[in-house]
Amino acid sequence: METAISLPNRLFYIAEKYAEKHGLSRSELYAAAVSEFIEKREKKEKNDITRRINEICDTADISPDPQIIAAGRRILRDSEW
Repeated sequence: METAISLPNRLFYIAEKYAEKHGLSRSELYAAAVSEFIEKREKKEKNDITRRINEICDTADISPDPQIIAAGRRILRDSEW
């Protein structure tokens, strides 16, 4: 697929030099750059979601309900061992 993009002159020349130095075509360089950019963003998004879930879990009250504790004690007390 062909596409046209606009780049600042300085970035264009830096990219051209890099591609030439590393034996890449302009298309190969830009395709690799876009692919890496997307992979990093997706990884960051996943990490952000995990971080937010962890923050919510850290603030959640996970202590057992007193009624459940009492019921458990009654069951244990009334059970034959």
